Amino acid sequence: MIELPEGASMKDYQRYIHELEALHGWLKVDLVHNCFLMGEEVGEVFKAVRRYNKLFDEGQGTPPEQARANVAEELVDVFNYLVAIANRVGVDLEQAFREKNARNQQRSWS
Repeated sequence: MIELPEGASMKDYQRYIHELEALHGWLKVDLVHNCFLMGEEVGEVFKAVRRYNKLFDEGQGTPPEQARANVAEELVDVFNYLVAIANRVGVDLEQAFREKNARNQQRSWS
């Protein structure tokens, strides 16, 4: 069983996703297909958010907590693909996050 320690660092998440992909044989899925798959999952996040906001529910009357749980699951799917993509191109996500957001603090979006 692959474990992610409590209070894990981003490096731990990247290692975890690599091990999960190895376990399931997904390391052979190339970068482009991972991007496509993440795009599909982003669409599922949008649909889950619409369901959560009661903008679309296919007549199911989904209870709010179930709708929230579905959003959470879809966000995790997107995050997993994001980390897998970072791993494939050798990006240290924590370092990239810190550098990009340091620049964002200096930017203006007017």
